[in-house]
Amino acid sequence: MIAGPALMLLIVLELVRRRRLREDYSLLWLITFGVLVVLSLFRNSLLEMISGVMGIAYPPTALFVIGFGLMLLVMIQFSVVITRLTRENKEAAQHIALLSTRVRELERKHESESENKA
Repeated sequence: MIAGPALMLLIVLELVRRRRLREDYSLLWLITFGVLVVLSLFRNSLLEMISGVMGIAYPPTALFVIGFGLMLLVMIQFSVVITRLTRENKEAAQHIALLSTRVRELERKHESESENKA
């Protein structure tokens, strides 16, 4: 119960160190794995208390429920990011299309002025 979240915590830290994962995206991962490590370390006190509050008889099951809930938060965060990036990508493509059209119009106007002068 300790090795899995601890290993994942180290992997996320290494990804951030190598700049393969941005710090702002890694924050929720670090919190998730940090909480799981802390709950695993304090299984006999903290995890049993939390599982009692949740109404779960077997404390390791509470750990999985908490981990699943935290993973849902991570997925929501990335869904928000993907939605924002999709919108920005669409707006950028529209802006590029408008600029491209404007450039073609200006090129045609410039060519026609050049032909009229010649």
